[in-house]
Amino acid sequence: MSSAMVEEPPSPAKLALIRRFLIANGTQSDIDTGNFLQRFALPGSPLSMVAADASGDITFRQSWDLPLKALMAAYDKHRHTWQDEYETHVNWEFEEEELSLIVAFLESAVGQHFLEGRWRMGAYVGSNTEDLVEQVLADAEAVLREGVAHRPAQ
Repeated sequence: MSSAMVEEPPSPAKLALIRRFLIANGTQSDIDTGNFLQRFALPGSPLSMVAADASGDITFRQSWDLPLKALMAAYDKHRHTWQDEYETHVNWEFEEEELSLIVAFLESAVGQHFLEGRWRMGAYVGSNTEDLVEQVLADAEAVLREGVAHRPAQ
């Protein structure tokens, strides 16, 4: 199925549906908190390195807190852009009638179960395949090392 490619601005009723959609599927929480950016503030990230350089000797806790606080302060000034981008895309993607059906599903008990089950599936499969991921990475490293060892010198 392709997108509806709606170009005109949403009606007030459709905008309300768009906002309910973002809440129901968890996107609004991500927009409100900016948590999708947190990986850029993890210890060892470039932001944490800058925090360590700027602050001198910092604790492990500070290596997480300082870059995260700076990142969220910077994000807060631009949060509205993410809000607008998501709202614009959802408007473009779905006709109002289709969005109404999707929102009704997501807000229902079955829809909430679907969202929770989808999250749990990803979490469980991720946990159950951690060793396999390590093996795949090790195999990929071996392929690279083998390729580098047999590559003619330039």
